[in-house]
Amino acid sequence: MRRKNSQRGQSFVETGLVLLIFLMLLIGIIDFGQVLYFHQSLVERARAAARYGAINPTDTTGIKNVAVYNSATITGTPPAILYGMTTSMVDVQNPDINTTSARVVVTISNYPIVFISPYIAQAFHNRPVMVAMSSEGGNQVP
Repeated sequence: MRRKNSQRGQSFVETGLVLLIFLMLLIGIIDFGQVLYFHQSLVERARAAARYGAINPTDTTGIKNVAVYNSATITGTPPAILYGMTTSMVDVQNPDINTTSARVVVTISNYPIVFISPYIAQAFHNRPVMVAMSSEGGNQVP
């Protein structure tokens, strides 16, 4: 009887150790998946803004709005597609707008990602996402 009780305590200790490692691994996988998801979402938002900018290269406000709100013209305060994303995080460059090699470059930077894991830094700024696209509209010289 005494031996059975001591083994029961051993199983609790083993379960606690394995469960701790399993939960840390699971939270790490969730954090990694979250980073991948947000990065891919930012790339898609930058591509959508660059597509709009290829047609309307002079409308920098509209390009920023497409990146954040998925609409060039906004009324009121619509929610952003990605939580916490603002137009100040979007940078639009179109340096050679009057030439045939005109390109619109959309960069999204400083988007914060908050991790679930207490062992990783609590706030992390994603790497800047940059998309460039040839401009098809505007005042191009033939």
